[in-house]
Amino acid sequence: MLMKTRAVRRPRRPWDRAARRLDRAVHTVLPGRHPRRDVGPREPLRVLMPRGLAGLAQESGIGAAIRHQESAVRSLGHRVVTNPLRPFDVVHLNTPFPDTPLLARWARLWRRPVLVWAHSTEDDFRDSFPGSNRLAPVFRRWIAHLYRLGDAVVTPSEYSRELVSAPKYGISRRIHVLSNGVDTSFFRPDPGARPRLRESLGIDADSTVVLSVGMQLVRKGILDWVEVARRMPEVTFVWYGRTDSRLLTADVQRALATAPANALFPGYISAEMLREAYCGADAFCFLTQEETEGIVLWEALACEVPALVRAIPLYRDRMPDGVLTHQVAGAGPGFAADVVTRLSALLAGDLEDLTAAGRLAAEDVDLDQVAQRLQEIYRLTGVQPHRRSRRLTAGAGGATARALPRRDVEGARPDAER
Repeated sequence: MLMKTRAVRRPRRPWDRAARRLDRAVHTVLPGRHPRRDVGPREPLRVLMPRGLAGLAQESGIGAAIRHQESAVRSLGHRVVTNPLRPFDVVHLNTPFPDTPLLARWARLWRRPVLVWAHSTEDDFRDSFPGSNRLAPVFRRWIAHLYRLGDAVVTPSEYSRELVSAPKYGISRRIHVLSNGVDTSFFRPDPGARPRLRESLGIDADSTVVLSVGMQLVRKGILDWVEVARRMPEVTFVWYGRTDSRLLTADVQRALATAPANALFPGYISAEMLREAYCGADAFCFLTQEETEGIVLWEALACEVPALVRAIPLYRDRMPDGVLTHQVAGAGPGFAADVVTRLSALLAGDLEDLTAAGRLAAEDVDLDQVAQRLQEIYRLTGVQPHRRSRRLTAGAGGATARALPRRDVEGARPDAER
């Protein structure tokens, strides 16, 4: 004989209401887990580019690359998010700092794609800071760990892709090549900059100026650069950029302290002043010993300043001598003399004018071009918009719990969520 039973309703517990409120807050303030079902193919993405410790790299090439990424993202109509507690659809991670793995795991928690930029390698960490050569293998294991956290790895050149594809990095994800780019609408020739640059430096109007830009590191070639300046006293050499004095190696400190009077070190300057310097200089002399790309060289080429660089593998292969730049190979005691010979010929007009070719090449890595290639990386990685909020329906009375409204601050930029 079957007996009918009545369902016993669980009595309400005191904490039930608080639990429902917490659930509602979590799913309306933090990102939802599921793709939006009502979005079209042109729905803008929310791209998380967290500030965090990235501010420490503001004056470096990585800092410039991050700013370029922000410009590219906005030009695609997407939104830049800087607060990881706000909703996002994909995260860009650029720095080798301790917060990077935490941010990668945070994105994993919400099932968001992680794009990791491989700006650094073991090779370009050497000859940088005190003890960097001894720490280089440890640094390589650290950045390899960071790169393996990405759903995709992005690196700025074929040369750097070859480096990080080595078995010692252990990267199994797809590695994309995407230039850091240059804003050719901003960095462009300006014939009127020549007298303004000399006036700002306090030198004669007819002075010859040779420029370099970067952190003051052995790897950046500053020791050779100072020696070249010493051998060419009739030319004014200007190095823009700085490094914290506590991070300078002894040989760099000695070179700066004993630099000749024609070698000037104005420090870090704004982008507007840097553009003025490129356009007003007679030559750009970039003697770096190792680079994964070198944004400053693209900026110089965009401004059509004649460029002389060290023939490192990246430049020797990507832009052979006499095509976009003039190059000097080698190192050691005789290198500075070779640079003096080549630079003197460049300043005298005895070498071929490559400035027009350099400008065309820079336009090929303009931020608009970079943005289109970035969009393709998003597609290949499966990046897609996710729902902005979640509506919860209460059982009793059919009442609807609405998502928290987005706060609109008058005057705030519409393309950024803080």
